[in-house]
Amino acid sequence: MAGNDKDNDYDCLDYAVEDRTAWIELDRPGTLNALSPTLLAELEDALDRAEGSENVRAVVLSGRGRAFSAGYDIGAGETERTLDERVLSQRTHLEAIFSSRLPVLAAVDGPALAGGCNLAVCCDLTFATEGSTFGYPDMHFGEPPPKFVLPFVTDSLKDARELLYTGKTVDAEAAERMGMVNRVVPEGELEATVETELAGIRKTPGTAVAVAKAMVNDVQEAQGYRRYGRVAEYVGTMTMETETARRFREIRDEKGLDAALEWMHGTDKP
Repeated sequence: MAGNDKDNDYDCLDYAVEDRTAWIELDRPGTLNALSPTLLAELEDALDRAEGSENVRAVVLSGRGRAFSAGYDIGAGETERTLDERVLSQRTHLEAIFSSRLPVLAAVDGPALAGGCNLAVCCDLTFATEGSTFGYPDMHFGEPPPKFVLPFVTDSLKDARELLYTGKTVDAEAAERMGMVNRVVPEGELEATVETELAGIRKTPGTAVAVAKAMVNDVQEAQGYRRYGRVAEYVGTMTMETETARRFREIRDEKGLDAALEWMHGTDKP
């Protein structure tokens, strides 16, 4: 989305402001917008920048290329930190979306998987094209989502169990039925759909939107959203030291990431 306040200073995303909306586009198409530490830091900075602007009423998050995001970057070098370092440096980008006074909309076109799925469904509103897909294939890696978002957005805990137990990927229509997506639209209609929602948001006073978001957030808080999310971060960190995770890294380092992913999705685990 071309804006009148385009910022090219970021390495892993584009930031633009148009019609009182901050458009944040993940820009690592060669990795399917994998969520590297640099990208996550820039995302938090962009969200903070949008919230600090008097001219911004909403944020739209999208991905460049053929994916919204394939999840956290698990290429060589991305997980080479000690357990203590991982425990003490928990990811905070989802909390930044949750606690922002601004409504954050996800415009999903393509795969939104693992951490990318969490990123899409934690947004206040989520819209997707018919060809988009959602799921947590990283469950085959032995790693539960590092923040437990899914049970708080699906219409049924059975839907959350289905996705988490099997690591399956579902199409956008199934995600909509499960409550993960507000609306599924044909290819080419995503931006117009998001623009229509933004027009409605702009007609509602910003204070009223902020209060409504805070009140809905309080419902999630009462259900344990932040508490379980914090515990899930620590559990996710610990699972990086399981035998499955170690074997994945061994195959990745010896034969490459594709071979490791093939093993992860094609092998029964104990």
